[in-house]
Amino acid sequence: MVLGDSSVDSAGMTVVPGWARAPWTDSVIAALREAHPRFACLHPRGRRELPLSHVRSTQLGDALDFNGDLALLACGGPELRARSFDPDAMEFELSRILAALRGATCQVVLVISPFDLTQAGEVSADQVAGLRARQRLLSERIEAVVLRHGCVHVDLAAHAGPPAGDLWGARPGRLSSRGHAVAAATVVRTLGRLLAT
Repeated sequence: MVLGDSSVDSAGMTVVPGWARAPWTDSVIAALREAHPRFACLHPRGRRELPLSHVRSTQLGDALDFNGDLALLACGGPELRARSFDPDAMEFELSRILAALRGATCQVVLVISPFDLTQAGEVSADQVAGLRARQRLLSERIEAVVLRHGCVHVDLAAHAGPPAGDLWGARPGRLSSRGHAVAAATVVRTLGRLLAT
């Protein structure tokens, strides 16, 4: 099952030649179905800029009712782009979500945080240092929570690949088709390592 805000959809996606117009979550689901044809997935489409508190209140109940054994939680973007960032509140909400998922049927939970948002085309030069510091803090807090709950953090901002600017589309804050493909590949590789152990 997939939870999170609509950074996981294809609305407004800039299509880079050679890269399919597909949200990264759809590509991950397709890869899982290729390996396991009977794989079933709950994939609610959240509205854009859905913070963790709203993910918990609007998506978590359905996710728990689904009784899945794998969950992907896309988070962090709305918190980073908010006017103010409260890391304690973010950590609290994330911990509540992960505790509920792990306390139910989820054996594997991946928490996916965004690529470097300073490259997303929506940040002025005087805001770059502050946003980078905020994103580092977000990543550190997520890492602490996932370790506490036995989950896995996929920090796309730490991805070593094409320049971060190449991953973003023409619309500020929206990944290009290449960005979605790189995110999908990163998540699939992580799942492959986990499921092989």
